Amino acid sequence: MSLVVRKYVPQIIVSAIIVATVAFYYLYVSKEVADAFGRADKALSDWAVIITSFALIVGGIDILRFHVLRIKKEGLVQAPFSAVTIALLITMVVFGVVGWYYSYAAPELGITITTQPQFKWLYTNVYAPADAAMYSILVFYIASASYRAFRVRNPMALLLLVTAVIVMLGNTTVGGLIWPGFLSLRDWIMTVPNTAAFRPITIGAGLGTIVLGLRLLTWREISWMGRRE
Repeated sequence: MSLVVRKYVPQIIVSAIIVATVAFYYLYVSKEVADAFGRADKALSDWAVIITSFALIVGGIDILRFHVLRIKKEGLVQAPFSAVTIALLITMVVFGVVGWYYSYAAPELGITITTQPQFKWLYTNVYAPADAAMYSILVFYIASASYRAFRVRNPMALLLLVTAVIVMLGNTTVGGLIWPGFLSLRDWIMTVPNTAAFRPITIGAGLGTIVLGLRLLTWREISWMGRRE
C-alpha cells in the first residue's frame, strides 16, 4: 500500500494541477470557480513560503554543522574562516529576530527586520562590500574565459571576437570617445542578430516545457520523485 501511495499519489496530484492550470488559462470559467482557484493559489503560495522558511532553517543548521566539523577536522588551517562564518551567521540571525520582535511588539517604532540598526549596518558595511568583492573577483575569471574563447581559430571565431569587441566598446564610455558609431552598432547587434538567435532558444525551451508536461501527465517522467523506475 505504501509503495502504491508513494508511486501514484504524487503523480496524480501533479497531473491534476497541470490539467487544472491549463484549463483555467485557456477556458472560460465562472466567477465562483475563478475565486476558488484564487484561494487555492493563495494557499499553495502560503505553503511554499512556509516550506521555504523551514528549508532556510535546515540550511542554516547544515552550514553550522559543516563548519563546526571543519574546525574539528582541519584545525587552524581553515578554523578562522569557519569561525567568522559561524559568528556572522549567528549575529545576523539574532539581529534579524530582534527586528522581527520589534516589528510586532512595538510597531510604532517603525523597526523591521531590514531596518533594525545593527542588522542594517552589518548588511551595508559587511555583506554588501563582500558581495561586491566576490563579483569583482569573477571579472578575472571572465577575462580568462574570454581570452580562451576569443582565440581566432576559424572565421566563426573571428566573427565572435569582432562582435564581442563592438558590443563591449558600445557599452563603455571609451568606445564612444574612439568612435560614436559603436553605440549604433551595439544597438543593432543586440536588436537584430541577438534577438534572432535568442528566439529559437526561447521556442526550444517552450517546446521542452510542453514535452516535460506531457511526460508528467503520462507518468513517464518520475525522476523528480527521486526514482528512475
